Amino acid sequence: MTTPIFDVYGGDGGQYAERLKQLPAQPVLTREHGKYLASDTLKEAVNLAIAVGQPLLVTGDPGCGKTRLAWSIADELGLEEPLVFNTRSTSRAQDLLYRYDAVRRFHDIQASTKTEQGTPRAEDASVYVTYEALGKAIRAKARRVVLIDEIDKAPRDFPNDLLHELDRMSFRVPEVGNEEQASSLRPIVLITSNSERQLPRPFLRRCVFHYIEFPTTTDLVKIVKQRLGPLGLADDLVGAAVSRFEQVRALPNLFKQPATSELLAWVQALAVTKMSAEKLLSKPLRELPLWQTLIKSKDDRKILLAAG
Repeated sequence: MTTPIFDVYGGDGGQYAERLKQLPAQPVLTREHGKYLASDTLKEAVNLAIAVGQPLLVTGDPGCGKTRLAWSIADELGLEEPLVFNTRSTSRAQDLLYRYDAVRRFHDIQASTKTEQGTPRAEDASVYVTYEALGKAIRAKARRVVLIDEIDKAPRDFPNDLLHELDRMSFRVPEVGNEEQASSLRPIVLITSNSERQLPRPFLRRCVFHYIEFPTTTDLVKIVKQRLGPLGLADDLVGAAVSRFEQVRALPNLFKQPATSELLAWVQALAVTKMSAEKLLSKPLRELPLWQTLIKSKDDRKILLAAG
């Protein structure tokens, strides 16, 4: 019996390196196949943010397409790939603009490090400055898209510490003694939030806001066909998968409802295992194939097992 292409791991101590070479293309990455399908209200919010020169703050369930919107904007407007800042719990506002390596400069002073021209390297403070996402965009000669991802992960003061820079698109580098100012082509700034905490009002006042509603059934079908187009999915399989996915989302008391990104991963796995629409629809929810892409906790698994 020929081993299905899905089964690359045997789980029995055997050696199956050759199976990896049979894996199909895996398009569910940052820049997936297919177009980004924005709603009319989202398109309006993007255009409004560009027109008034304010950041666009986008919220919505994790996996609903907030981050990928930045690539869609850059691609459709013929701009370079977005400059990305991944917010962390330790992030400072300065980290979005530039970093200054004082330790390396001190080391060069101690070691009397010279440049190729024979001058002390530490004399030029600009050598120790590295510009980050928003700083690069402000200094750029062409318009850029900046993605500040998951700003709600940052310390409370982080958004308020950016008010001046987001308003005027300028910032100072005191270690060098200069000020950087954007040209008339202001960067297009996209800020995402999972709404884990409330953002400060002064910061919100300076943003255009949009909440991405969860896609309708029709939109989910379109998204799957667009993003997983190279897999050559049958229409009936896509329809069946979306139907079963929505049934899972409708289960009461789920801690984590599956999102669009999880639907895409699930459909991709279904296609690899040659799942048919008829077989998928015939199974009760408790026997749903490859449920691990949709269910993400032990308690939610119990809810699925208790379903019809």
